[in-house]
Amino acid sequence: MNLAEPVKGFPVVFSTGDPHGIGPEVILKALSQFPTIHPIIFGDPHYLEELRQDLGLSYDLDQVEVIASGHYDYPPAWGTLEKKAGRFALQCLESAVEYCRESRLPLLVTGPINKKATHLCGSTRPGQTELVASFFPTANPVMAFFSERLRVLLITVHIPLREVPLALHHDELVSKTEVFIEALHHIDISKPRLALCGLNPHASEEGSFGDEEKTILEPAVHTLNQKYGPETVSGPFPADTIFRRALENEFDGVIALYHDQGLIPLKLVAFESAVNVTLGLPLVRTSPDHGTAFDIAGQGIADSRSMVQAIEWGIRLARI
Repeated sequence: MNLAEPVKGFPVVFSTGDPHGIGPEVILKALSQFPTIHPIIFGDPHYLEELRQDLGLSYDLDQVEVIASGHYDYPPAWGTLEKKAGRFALQCLESAVEYCRESRLPLLVTGPINKKATHLCGSTRPGQTELVASFFPTANPVMAFFSERLRVLLITVHIPLREVPLALHHDELVSKTEVFIEALHHIDISKPRLALCGLNPHASEEGSFGDEEKTILEPAVHTLNQKYGPETVSGPFPADTIFRRALENEFDGVIALYHDQGLIPLKLVAFESAVNVTLGLPLVRTSPDHGTAFDIAGQGIADSRSMVQAIEWGIRLARI
């Protein structure tokens, strides 16, 4: 990625994620590549220092502002799902979001959490996107994924597949796409070319397999092109071919209607480099596009490339 050097002292707030997973490890590994930012980490300072020593990292935590979100024993029970780990991950995340909101800071980078662990301690939010958004009740949160090869907007997120058709609405599709377009403007794509996926096989083939393309998707495309120009959004297209066209640079981004429609192709081509981005809030939130990786936690072998990308994309999207 061609990333301009961030302004010296640019504040980047981190929540460490589940302490039994690889989140704290990949954060510490990634920080050495960003000597000019001002990292603010919500976690346990003693846990992080012990982990740094175990990883053999020369990066000095004296260069980092660590704000204690509570105490967590080190070493933890690596790779295990526990209620107390979920509670600590939530404490770190909630404290970090509140800090960003009160201090009006533009960027939050989150380590991965285990959703079952957070649900065990009472959280009803499906994931971090929804939890962060709950701090800004009047905002229009949007989940997107950014990589150099492919950028994807999700219209619906964590809902059962059978509910997707009923969750598609013209106005919401338009408003979420507008947020996506503004984000693309922010990374210097002044005239984005977007492709909208159809819902049904072959984009319904003129109504043969459903009418959502005709009744919802085509009117939304018309509304967006009236505002942004006639070639801004194209489609709806059959989802089984449109991602290939995007990879061949025919489009700057793809609008997917549901979670797996967008994320299966994204993770096939950009698993190590794709970044989960929450847009439409007073801050930008990014996260690596992987989970807690309990199977390798505590072994010191976690790959930090996706966390590096999360920081880089966050800086690009959040920098004023």
